[in-house]
Amino acid sequence: MIQDHPEIMHPQEPAVFYIPLYQFVARILLGAITVVYFYFLPIPLLVFDIHFVIIYFFFYFSIHIVWWRHFRQKGIGAYEIRLANWVDLASGGISVMMDPYSIPPTLMLILIIVLGNGIQHGLKNFIVTSKNAVITCSISIPLHFYLSGQWPPYGLYFCIVFIFICVHYAYYLQQRIENLKTQAENLSQLDELTGVMNRRAFIKSAEYLLSLRARNQIPLVFVFADLDGFKNVNDKHGHAAGDLVLKTLSMMAIQNLRKTDIVARYGGDEFVFILTNSDLENAMMVMDRLEAQFINWAGIHNIGVGLSFGIKDLTESEKKLDEIMHAADERLYQAKRKKRLQQT
Repeated sequence: MIQDHPEIMHPQEPAVFYIPLYQFVARILLGAITVVYFYFLPIPLLVFDIHFVIIYFFFYFSIHIVWWRHFRQKGIGAYEIRLANWVDLASGGISVMMDPYSIPPTLMLILIIVLGNGIQHGLKNFIVTSKNAVITCSISIPLHFYLSGQWPPYGLYFCIVFIFICVHYAYYLQQRIENLKTQAENLSQLDELTGVMNRRAFIKSAEYLLSLRARNQIPLVFVFADLDGFKNVNDKHGHAAGDLVLKTLSMMAIQNLRKTDIVARYGGDEFVFILTNSDLENAMMVMDRLEAQFINWAGIHNIGVGLSFGIKDLTESEKKLDEIMHAADERLYQAKRKKRLQQT
């Protein structure tokens, strides 16, 4: 079940810039401007008449109003976005076909649709919308000149080249912006030393998993772990050795846990893990294996450090993260006390 929500497991996925209300208003305004443009044209349309324009754009407005209401009530997915893109492109294509000028100004509608939909919904949609725009122009522009009985004028070729350069440049800039935004998000959500989630990202992901568990009853196991004797490592071997210990434990934890599990550095030498679709027995087996590998590595490198952990599986009544973490921390304390008693 958790694999249906990979964005929680991988916070480095780039986010897109989506302002639905602004996009809705822009669509309505562009439609209205197009109606005004055709209504006051000093020459006849190549095909249809102003009554067709008014009726067509009435349906255009109606579709987007229904689309907006659906978004407000239920949200939207990839199919709804692509449907809206095609409605926009079809309207732009029809406008180009009807436009009586040899270089139709309504070509700018296609450009605005590509830039607007592409930037709003991310790079992948930018590419899809651009391809669909090429298909639309490949149909509407030849029909435009067939109906006008003219060959495409000299200036049209340069107009198309300029539009292509504009779209390519916009795509490049958006790619740069999203890459920079992704890097910034990584810095804010990943621990700089170990590369695993930091405390902030862990809390965000854990809260989401708990809300998902409330609906779908996903089995979750929380683990609170820290290093035994870590202060002595820094004192005896230096902070470089301490950093190596933290990075090694993080790497081993990633190798032993699944991609759908959460690995995070909670602070200092404290780590937290969430095992999804797991139970107490399986979590204990995983942590025992991780502890054995880590202690073996420390022994090979002559570093006196160990690993203790407390495991908490959830009951039906446990819903608050701070209570769950407190219970896991209590079990971690019990595990450390048991080790001290065994050593005396």
